[in-house]
Amino acid sequence: MLGFERAARRGVRAAAACAALVVLVAGVAPVQAQYPASPQIRKDGTVVRIEDYASLPYSSLRLEGPYPAPIDLRGQLGKSNMLISEPAAASQAAARLFVVEQNGILYLLDKKTRAFTPYIDFGKVFPRFNTDPNLGMGLVSMVFDPDYAKNGRFYTVHTENPRRSEPAAPLNAAMPALDLSAHKITPPFNVPAGVTGYESIVTEWRDSNIGNATFEGSARELMRIGTNFARHPVGDLLFNPLARPGDADYGNLYISTGDGEAGERAGPTHPVPQRLDALPGKILRITPDITLHPQDKLAANGQYRIPSAGANANPFVNVALAHGEIFAYGLRNPHRISWDAATNTLLANDIGDHSWEEINVIVKGGNYGWGEREGQELRFTGGPNGGRTASQIDPQPAMPAPDVLAVDGLPQPVKPLYPVAAFSHLDGIAIGSGYVYRGKLMPQMAGKYFFTDISSGRLFYTDLDAMLAARATTPQKLAPISEIQIVYQSPDDVAKGAVNRRMFDIVADAFVRKKGVRSGNCVLPDGSSNEKGVITCGGRGQGKDPDGVPWGGGRADVRLAIDGDGKLYLMSKGDGMIRKLTSVVVPPAR
Repeated sequence: MLGFERAARRGVRAAAACAALVVLVAGVAPVQAQYPASPQIRKDGTVVRIEDYASLPYSSLRLEGPYPAPIDLRGQLGKSNMLISEPAAASQAAARLFVVEQNGILYLLDKKTRAFTPYIDFGKVFPRFNTDPNLGMGLVSMVFDPDYAKNGRFYTVHTENPRRSEPAAPLNAAMPALDLSAHKITPPFNVPAGVTGYESIVTEWRDSNIGNATFEGSARELMRIGTNFARHPVGDLLFNPLARPGDADYGNLYISTGDGEAGERAGPTHPVPQRLDALPGKILRITPDITLHPQDKLAANGQYRIPSAGANANPFVNVALAHGEIFAYGLRNPHRISWDAATNTLLANDIGDHSWEEINVIVKGGNYGWGEREGQELRFTGGPNGGRTASQIDPQPAMPAPDVLAVDGLPQPVKPLYPVAAFSHLDGIAIGSGYVYRGKLMPQMAGKYFFTDISSGRLFYTDLDAMLAARATTPQKLAPISEIQIVYQSPDDVAKGAVNRRMFDIVADAFVRKKGVRSGNCVLPDGSSNEKGVITCGGRGQGKDPDGVPWGGGRADVRLAIDGDGKLYLMSKGDGMIRKLTSVVVPPAR
């Protein structure tokens, strides 16, 4: 009981986190999900063709010691985190893409030559830049300002280790055109429980000439967010694509923040995702341009405003103990967010712990339950059932009635919001980035939400309309998920033509082709690291796929990306490749 009582004092008297929970209101307990006994995601016959698009330069880690570190061909060969287009009005938008490489380099990718040009090397600018442990740390994400074509502004997030001996201030010795005269290190938002071990830094860049291939301009730190542990940093940045100049939401930056592993651990950090006086495990919303909405509150560090006036105000700006920046909360690792403009839907892919991977529709003020819920189930932390969900326990604890969470600072308990689609760890272990398809190459897939399992590289889809309809059901149903089969023509056997392949095997073949060094019987590196460098295999990718075929060890590390024309790309860190989805060979059954 001590862990539960401590959580309660910290602000989360979470319903059903303890077997002795008193039922607040008489009535029948809500029905909760049942953890499946076998894989649930099946192939429905849908087949898409993919083609090689670009090969990243070899990657090197920023661990302790000199930067850049030597290339280690035992590790992942190229760690693309994101591919993104400049806004259409920008002069070079049709000719190039930006690629975020996790180990520190923001690249320009020429669409014609497929050549990569370093644009900003974060490891040379930020002395405390950190990729260790490197499953989530490093250069994480970027987004362009809505008015980028005129003002040259864009935003990035990267991680730093505040315990490093190097100075915190950025340097421009390797980048003389970078103006740091107005750059200020902002006071960090430290976690209110435990120790701040790592920091995520959101930076505004302003390029004075967006028509060339070099950066000349200024950098400004917006905020510095601390987390307890070494994974789940700030994940993504996004602007509302429907907001226009003069709208209340125009120029507001949405920021997804991981919980820094706090919620999955017993003890004082566990309530952090539910605490309104903590930023990890949240979706934030701020206004970087302090001249844009002058009626809104200026942040304490003076670098941005907080939407606080009128109907568009952030939901907790008037809660005394809360950070006004919070837009939604109770998330574990919402590493990617996307906005479907056609339906005005904000979606977050939330990586789960041991049981469920989630897709959530994000709404203002929403509480998504972590770390007292995972998927649609109760989730337990600490003790003999630590890490399990309710249906994995015998006898199964009942869902409380009503299904609510008490949150410190709020006058009434809050009903948690559940995912609109989810899959168990029998089908994958980490949900990748996802996007609603509205492009032209695959019209048969319009309105389908594509996403991956990062480790295996399995490509999935669900229907956006089905996800939106799921929200209206009681008890809430999940939208069905199907696996997309892939056909691919290997450069190792052109004569065979395009054949059906697993993405995992495509990546494993390319890893060898690009001189990657395998470890023992493992066909791919794992992607994690320790104090000695890369762990080249690990336990990921072990076992068999739903058809009974062994994976082979390691992880493909596959994520989706989307460009300004709505084309979808598969980025695989294992082999450092980017591939494009080019056509539907067999459409989904109607």
